[in-house]
Amino acid sequence: MNADFHSRKILLIPHYRILTWILGGTLLAWAAWLLVLFKLDPYANAPLSLTLFFISFFVALSGTFTLLLAFLKKWRTRDQLYIKHILISLRQGILLSLCTTLCSGLLVLGFLRVWNGLLLVILMMLIEFYLSGRDEL
Repeated sequence: MNADFHSRKILLIPHYRILTWILGGTLLAWAAWLLVLFKLDPYANAPLSLTLFFISFFVALSGTFTLLLAFLKKWRTRDQLYIKHILISLRQGILLSLCTTLCSGLLVLGFLRVWNGLLLVILMMLIEFYLSGRDEL
């Protein structure tokens, strides 16, 4: 019964408040990415610099893709934006940013080839197809 109360409480949060929190986190992540980009020297401390670079890049891209996808869903449906739409946008944003970050990491390592990138995109698409088949809107 307690879990049911909490799930109802989450559903009562207005969508604009959730999107505002995502926007704030995204702006902080982009600021952190710029800070890492301009203030850390990758030649002095490569493991720490690259780790912070890719983590902040992943979080910033996740928020950006989530907001873009949520607004595309809102624009396309011209209807109320429900929490389920935002959760689907969050999942798709995370998958897109994971694919982009992995491709960037492979590029830094010198291992990115066309077939590697295509395999990553196909893998992310298959994961999304599987997960979207389980969604009921």
